[in-house]
Amino acid sequence: MVTTPSPTPILLTPEETSAILRRDLDELREWRASNSGPTFLDLGRGLIRYARASVLEVATTAAR
Repeated sequence: MVTTPSPTPILLTPEETSAILRRDLDELREWRASNSGPTFLDLGRGLIRYARASVLEVATTAAR
């Protein structure tokens, strides 16, 4: 059975999130510190990942 990889990963890096939302990395850090913005996971050792669905929700909400 051949599986096709998902075109967009479920978890996004801060750089990918920054590009989608058109916000700089410092602003994403501020959002994390204040528990606002898209849902994120702190995987330890400086690894932060954002939930793609949450990033897209923030992007569409901000566009209104």
